[in-house]
Amino acid sequence: MDQEKIGKFIATCRKEKNFTQQELAEKLGVSDRTIGNWENGRNMPDYAILKELCNTLDIDVNEFLSGEKIAQNKIKTHTIENLNLILKEYYKMKKQRNMFKYIAIMIGIIAMALVVVFGCIFIFMGGLNREEVITDKSKYQDVIGVKAHSKYQDKWGMSEEIFPQSINELNVKDFKMVYLDAWDKQFLAYLVVDYSQTAYEKEIERLNQYGIEDYIGYYGVTGFVNYKLLAMEADSYQGFVYALTDGKKRVIYVEIIFCNYFMDIKYKEHIPPEYLPEGFDATINNSYRKMFIK
Repeated sequence: MDQEKIGKFIATCRKEKNFTQQELAEKLGVSDRTIGNWENGRNMPDYAILKELCNTLDIDVNEFLSGEKIAQNKIKTHTIENLNLILKEYYKMKKQRNMFKYIAIMIGIIAMALVVVFGCIFIFMGGLNREEVITDKSKYQDVIGVKAHSKYQDKWGMSEEIFPQSINELNVKDFKMVYLDAWDKQFLAYLVVDYSQTAYEKEIERLNQYGIEDYIGYYGVTGFVNYKLLAMEADSYQGFVYALTDGKKRVIYVEIIFCNYFMDIKYKEHIPPEYLPEGFDATINNSYRKMFIK
């Protein structure tokens, strides 16, 4: 593998994201000197941090190993080339006399090969870390509730009963579902409905009966400022499903469902910030995650 080319590619991608070396280092939990060593080709990122690096720079593993962006029609060719490079590195290191170093390098190569293989699988399934965004209201029941298509049904045990079962007869002002299955399934959705007075009172009664689970402190959440919370399902690991109101016959339904104490979905780009709980932080370096991940 061409470390110098990969290093220059890391630097180019970082600059495209308008990150300084220090900012990228903070996002990955490493020093800015480490970033400099990568970009100068002196060192390669450890495979344990490779996923987070690729997610942060919006590239996939195959592009990382190639040191360049890859067109869809060239993915297969580059994958084969990268696997061949890994095998060459393996046979080269096998000749070294230091057995302990050889074993460590072999483990690293095998791990990197697995990353490439699984990376390629994700590429052919639609691309690593490619968010699926659905805004077509006619597809609501395909992605929300008990009638959702199979890949949207298992939301880590989180219930969507707070959301309406159907929106066919509702005055929907906005709807969005963002789905991502790069490594583990994640969901971000919101629905905005304006009700008639009678329907609004009936919906408020239904949501009040659902209740509000304890949620303060999860992922830094302190409460809600712009809207009144009507109902809440909360999990200290998986996230939130809740409903809000402006007190003027509008109800906003939201679900933020993920795992591993952070979201790969760039949620700040997809949902109006006033719909989020105050203090909510599910970025990779959030302080809530650091309490559990040492």
